[in-house]
Amino acid sequence: MKFIHVGDTHIGSVYKNLKRNEDVRAVFKQVIDAAINNKVDFIVHSGDLFNEGNPSLDSLLFVTDQLNKLKLAGIKVFIVPGSHDVGMGESDSIIELFDRNGLLVNLSSKRYILDERDFKLMGETYRNAFLCGVKGKRSRVEEEIFKRLKISIDKNTWVKIFIFHHTVSALGEQFKDLDTESLPKGFDYYAAGHWHGHKDNIQYDTGIIQYPGSTEYCDEKEIVDNPNRGYYLIDYDEHGIQKIDYVVLNTRKKEILLVKANNKSVKEIEDEVRAGLSKNEGNLLVIKIEGTTGGKLDEFNFGALKTEALSLGYSFVSINISKLSSSDKETVEITESDLGKIETEFLNKRGYGEKEVKLAKMLIDSTLEGFEPDIIKKHAEELFGI
Repeated sequence: MKFIHVGDTHIGSVYKNLKRNEDVRAVFKQVIDAAINNKVDFIVHSGDLFNEGNPSLDSLLFVTDQLNKLKLAGIKVFIVPGSHDVGMGESDSIIELFDRNGLLVNLSSKRYILDERDFKLMGETYRNAFLCGVKGKRSRVEEEIFKRLKISIDKNTWVKIFIFHHTVSALGEQFKDLDTESLPKGFDYYAAGHWHGHKDNIQYDTGIIQYPGSTEYCDEKEIVDNPNRGYYLIDYDEHGIQKIDYVVLNTRKKEILLVKANNKSVKEIEDEVRAGLSKNEGNLLVIKIEGTTGGKLDEFNFGALKTEALSLGYSFVSINISKLSSSDKETVEITESDLGKIETEFLNKRGYGEKEVKLAKMLIDSTLEGFEPDIIKKHAEELFGI
């Protein structure tokens, strides 16, 4: 018997670029077709099926069509909602809509929680597998839920699967929203989501934790840091898990163009970038300019560089100047003494307008007050009408 483990499919508006959002759908179709062609027994989805808690009608119809293909093929989908699958201020997820219509099984549905106070959790037994799970949170997870978690595992099954949507400390303390040791014990396969870079074979108790990563590159960092995107195909029998394959999805080719400033003029740097561009059929391009330029940063025409790259066929272009500085050090004289007013005065003197200053101060405050990224995004959209 076999199943697919996939996560972080993020159907919806990941990008403002329509082509890239179509790419997100295309790889989802690849997973659905692979499940049918391989005649898997079921699919495990570890959260963030959608990119928004309130997806568009178009996204809902697309997912409905894909899940119907699986239903016709007799392939069940078991899922827990991820942090993106829950709308702002809501406790239930859009995933519940598909559960109630028999297109998937939401293992975080209320019918699986016997006691919310002690968090007694039920699961499903299907094709000699026991499955249960806990949904992701929009903010840092309350580890108390996991500490109180009580699960009646069907021990007569061949494989026990726990699905969750959190980054564990085994990935690095700086990334964690849950200590690895907080996970329940007694499972063979821990189907993890939320971490977009795939990570294999994290040993835990008598089982393993597997992060398949996102099915598409969701931002510039993922394009640079990850060699590919994919999902797991797992074989199991009465002796347990026998084989795990990481299957690479067919995504767009990518190019990382690194340009060293080395005290070159702005024109020299821009010319070097242009020399590195080539005609192509929809590649992803990340331009990284690093070092110190002999000119001023505000002399760069990044918009023109992007336009030229797109005209050559690139479907996505990002210019990263986080490690670029200018040898022409500018100083800004500040007269205010209050910290909040210092921030405003500095930004005003650097030429930023009222809307940019408001957004900048919100980002600064978020480091202290822990604002959710979606809240910041919402305010940015309101400020700039995007």
